[in-house]
Amino acid sequence: MPDGLELRVLGPVAAVRDGHQIELGGARQRSLLGALVLAHPHSVSAERLLGQVWHDLAEPKLSSLHVAISKLRDALSPDRARRTDGVLVREGNRYLLAVERERVDAARFEALVQRGADAPADGAVDRYREALALWRGSAYADIAGAEFAAPEIARLSALRLEARKSLLAVELSRGRFAEVATDAEAVVAEYPLDERAWELFVLALYRTGRQSDALAALRRVRAILDDELGIDPGIGLRELEVAVLAQDEALHAVGESVRPEIPRASQLPVPRTRFVGRGADIDTVTALLDDRPLVTLVGPGGVGKTRLAVEVCRSRVDADGPWWVDLGALTDGALLVPAVAAALGLPGVGTVEHLAGVLSSRTTLLILDNCEHVVAETAQAVGALLDRCPQVRVLATSREPLDVDGEELHEVSPLGPDAALDLFAVRAGGVVPGWTLGDTNSDAVRTICRELDGIPLGIELAAAQLRVLSEQQIADGLGDRFTLLQGGSRSTPARQRALADTVDWSYRLLDAEQSELLRRVAVFAESFDISGAAAVGGVASTVAAVAPLTALVRRSLVVVQPGTSPRRYRMLLTIRHFALDRAEPGERAQTEAAHRAHVLARVNAAHPSLYGTRSAVTMRELSGDQAEHRAALVSALAVGDAHYALELSGGLYWFWYRMGRIGEGLGFLTAALDAVAADGRAAEPRLRARALSGVASLTYLTGDRAGAAQAARCAADAWEDSGDGAEASRLTAWLGYFLSMDDAHAEGLGIATRAAERARELGSDFAEADARMVLGMVLRTEGRPIEARTELAIAIAIAERIGNRWAVASSTWAMMKSAMDVGDLDGAMSSARDMQSVLEIDGDVTSWLVLIHTAAAVLARAGHPAEAAVLAGAVQAQGSRIGFLPEWMDPVDGPREAVAIRDALTDEDYRRHTAVGADLGRAQVDALLSDLVEQWVQSSS
Repeated sequence: MPDGLELRVLGPVAAVRDGHQIELGGARQRSLLGALVLAHPHSVSAERLLGQVWHDLAEPKLSSLHVAISKLRDALSPDRARRTDGVLVREGNRYLLAVERERVDAARFEALVQRGADAPADGAVDRYREALALWRGSAYADIAGAEFAAPEIARLSALRLEARKSLLAVELSRGRFAEVATDAEAVVAEYPLDERAWELFVLALYRTGRQSDALAALRRVRAILDDELGIDPGIGLRELEVAVLAQDEALHAVGESVRPEIPRASQLPVPRTRFVGRGADIDTVTALLDDRPLVTLVGPGGVGKTRLAVEVCRSRVDADGPWWVDLGALTDGALLVPAVAAALGLPGVGTVEHLAGVLSSRTTLLILDNCEHVVAETAQAVGALLDRCPQVRVLATSREPLDVDGEELHEVSPLGPDAALDLFAVRAGGVVPGWTLGDTNSDAVRTICRELDGIPLGIELAAAQLRVLSEQQIADGLGDRFTLLQGGSRSTPARQRALADTVDWSYRLLDAEQSELLRRVAVFAESFDISGAAAVGGVASTVAAVAPLTALVRRSLVVVQPGTSPRRYRMLLTIRHFALDRAEPGERAQTEAAHRAHVLARVNAAHPSLYGTRSAVTMRELSGDQAEHRAALVSALAVGDAHYALELSGGLYWFWYRMGRIGEGLGFLTAALDAVAADGRAAEPRLRARALSGVASLTYLTGDRAGAAQAARCAADAWEDSGDGAEASRLTAWLGYFLSMDDAHAEGLGIATRAAERARELGSDFAEADARMVLGMVLRTEGRPIEARTELAIAIAIAERIGNRWAVASSTWAMMKSAMDVGDLDGAMSSARDMQSVLEIDGDVTSWLVLIHTAAAVLARAGHPAEAAVLAGAVQAQGSRIGFLPEWMDPVDGPREAVAIRDALTDEDYRRHTAVGADLGRAQVDALLSDLVEQWVQSSS
């Protein structure tokens, strides 16, 4: 770092070394240095420098920048041989001035002003004078026409004015009245609209004994404000004028206070109802306003943005403000600035430049409410104000961001379940005296709050219906919510007196492409991704869907689900209902058909991966689409597309099996098969075979062994008809297992043995792994544990080779039970650990419940009945939620294992420990089992 280097922008842009000005070259070189100083202490990209310095050229060349950088580096670096290590440093595609902050006069100026503000009177004068002495003219004087420098010029100029006024105030407090009068006159001549400067000037004149001159100055400023702005002086000047006319003795008091205390202005709406919830939001937004010039509250209509802004402002103490401006009534964006000016008591201000000039020296909080329909004009006005008014803070509410530099967004989300209930209760109490939330109405109220997405406006409109309807009637009527929920308070804006009007306010701001996409994506029952939006929207590609979908997200009509990758989106139920109501019947039918095609394509693409190394990813993807599966199946059956329902339900059966969706899966599979049978058109053989396989698998989980055997037999025959011998052998093996469980042991063993051999002969690893696993389980029930373990070991080896983790886990489960048969608790514990590690990857539900159930039995046998009861309680609780219990699937061992756990404890102890397990989540159960198995292994080694 060269000694003696100074960079100056408080005047013409210049560089000085040891008191001698450095020759920088032409205007481009000075503009380039100015841009680098403006970015300091941060680096700036080459592209940005090109746009700033060569802004007048249509296609500036990068080579021009390189040449200019080289020249500037030569000028600034004293040692040309080592100039790359000097002042101007390149960092990839970015450039940085590697100088200390104190080498830049603007930075020194700011530091001195701050020190002056913190110092006592004598020290403050010295610091302010030293700071102001750094100025050699206007900031960035020779490049002031460059657009990139305008905000910084305005900021520095405003800070300079504040420093001059602060110096006048301090000097006035020290009794230097004549000097202040002279200096203040120069300030008001330069800034004739700055009322604070006029106050200091008038007070200095008065204290020097020039009362008539003070009154003349007051008349002059009144005339200027009237001519320029069409307004009267502010309260400070008006009260000072009264004091001068009355020759108030207080005007001669020498001290730091030089004007009467001005009460804080406020135009906040006064809430008539109690605020519910949102404490964390108030704290967050309040903290953001302390650090950011612009905070925008975004969210869907009716979510409570305006009320949150009111509560935030009520919790603050601002020097001037808050000034509340409701933009909702504006019909033309051109009226925005006059509306803001009128709210501030500045009726003569008609342009944003004029408004910025008035506010440039004020410390003000401005609230702009309901910006979404004039968002472009609001963004332009706010950007100009923030560039030129460093002490102005803006809190905006909008259904979409303003997209202004420095904007901090705070998303106002719907209320959570508890807060929604509280809000309904509070508003209901105001409608029906003595109303309370209790056992008789809580379920209905929860339904209302859930169906209305926790949107405060909807909840308040629903509570208002208690005048004529019961809670249950309101809940039942939400199918036609837009007819039901209207008639809000007359004191609210018209757009918020009915739920439909609130959504329609946003809908009318969309263009044709955006509104069509909103109507089409409303077909999704829960969530969708960009490919889904493109599929139902009828656009050419996912790229074409980005722009209209982005517009819907920006306007809070579609919500991004956080943490999803690829990104998924959803609509609030209220907005979804609105969009569906706006679709014409033909468009609705077309969209539903596109939705069905999209869902089927995703399932067909995912189906093969359910059995391989990608099963974990595929399970997660299908889990995210479960609501769409149901909607597509219901839609297909409703329009009579039985073959579609058969294909989709068959493609989902294994997912349903692993997730424990037994009732749902059997219901759709049976409905599809029955619909195809009634259709009269023969089903495609493979699709029918796959659906029958699903019926067999899911029936097995219910414990209906005879039904499972019948379905497996039909499925095996259907696979034979389709020409797929491998799948036929696999289903045949399962048929043998089902028969063996239903007392046909010899027949079942023979069938399973022949099926496993056929699968091997056909060379299908997938079918052979499944068939050998089934054969191992049949051999175990036949009391042949050694042979069973041999078959199971082969099944595990094949399944591991092809990446079929489910077959590995299920074969390991059978190994665990086989070890228990011979009293090998170490082997059983080891198998439990192996099975758990496999299942943790896929998120399988049924196999996991089976593992925990069997592991509980192992622990009971191993002398840990209390821990076993805890695991049993977890299985009962979590299995009951999805409608599956391992005892159904394992009718021989399951009940016996459950009895072994119960018999190891007293009834009271069993109830107590199972109650503990019922409160545990899956992760907690996994952690408990891992600890118990690890303790056993360590104690056994």
